[in-house]
Amino acid sequence: MTIRGVRAGIIGGMAFAAGGCGLVGCNSSYTATLVNMTPQPLYAKIVQQHDDGSMPVKAEERLGPGDKKSIGPVRLPTGTAILTLDTLPNPRGPVFRELRPGTTVFNIRQKGDATGGPLEVQEIEVYP
Repeated sequence: MTIRGVRAGIIGGMAFAAGGCGLVGCNSSYTATLVNMTPQPLYAKIVQQHDDGSMPVKAEERLGPGDKKSIGPVRLPTGTAILTLDTLPNPRGPVFRELRPGTTVFNIRQKGDATGGPLEVQEIEVYP
């Protein structure tokens, strides 16, 4: 085998390793940093989405009005981390957001009625 063949094999293997986490079995770390801009407590969970529809809780936090907290990190199979957010009362029920690997920062507000309006979730930035 030539040097060129060895280099091509190494580079090809590195590309596979770097891009291979889209494959089943790879894990990623997920963290959500939340800023509660609602006038009431916010309940946040990171759950793992399974093919059978179950969603076991992997981390959870309660944030008071004006609080900023991080939930996680949790290590889960890539593409299975879901952030759920809820307040009481919340006429539309929990809000679900798929998380990307790394740390994602969100601002959470309520529309309309100060305590009964639906939640607005704004993704601010993601740190891989």
